[in-house]
Amino acid sequence: MEIKDEEFVYPAEAKEALEGTDEEERSHEQKIALENLTRHLKISDTGTLEELHDELSEIEALKDKHIYKLLEVVPQHESTVRAIFSKERVRLDDEDVEKILDICSSVDVEE
Repeated sequence: MEIKDEEFVYPAEAKEALEGTDEEERSHEQKIALENLTRHLKISDTGTLEELHDELSEIEALKDKHIYKLLEVVPQHESTVRAIFSKERVRLDDEDVEKILDICSSVDVEE
């Protein structure tokens, strides 16, 4: 499979796009992605995701790819934030981790 274009989307948008495809024509990867999104989607409201994105964008150490990953996971604990960034070249100080947790805990996540 050749990647022609790449852009970040909110998890809720990815789920909606996948649900809009014909079930018979979905690739194996698309089926797995939809199943994972159905099970693990934390926030389905795009407006809320946009607000969180704007707030997380104010943290200088974060790039867009980090913000979208955080919006996918919506971490509630420091260990989860640290795990997300464990393989990244970004070093977050304790203050940045606290800001991320404050922002992510400001919304109710779906269980």
